[in-house]
Amino acid sequence: MPMSGGAFSGASFIFAGGIILLGMNKLSAIPPRPSRMSAKLRRAVNLHVCEGMTIVAACDKAGMSPQGYHKAMKRATVRDYLQTVRVEFVMGVESKRGLYKARAIEVGVALMLNSKSEAIRARMVEFFARDAKVSPVSVHIDARQTGGYEFVRPDQRLVDIVGHTEAPEVAES
Repeated sequence: MPMSGGAFSGASFIFAGGIILLGMNKLSAIPPRPSRMSAKLRRAVNLHVCEGMTIVAACDKAGMSPQGYHKAMKRATVRDYLQTVRVEFVMGVESKRGLYKARAIEVGVALMLNSKSEAIRARMVEFFARDAKVSPVSVHIDARQTGGYEFVRPDQRLVDIVGHTEAPEVAES
């Protein structure tokens, strides 16, 4: 419904779904209200994601209650912020991986060339010969093995059979 007056003297405007239509074909978008998130909540999310703290510990350190944290997680903007922090953390770790791998290779080469211990030099040669692959760990579990730990309840009696005893002879009548 067109209205006129006020600061828009002589211009008509219509408010329709967050857009103000001014005059003839002049559109002006209303920016969405910025989401407000407390500094304590942001700190708790960062501590939880980046430092690996539990939610309770992160909330304690940030100075907020865990109930407030969980209540805030119901809002879409807070969940989006949590997801953004997670993605940034993973990307940061991934970007450092190449740097640390290169540094580890430099240290390994230095050990191989300068170590006084022949065992360390030989180990580094083996390491570089297999292209820095870690040897797989072999785990063997034998399911046929009997014995082990038995739990005896307090109301049960444990009977140990020590040796083989012959059955008493029964007299025939």
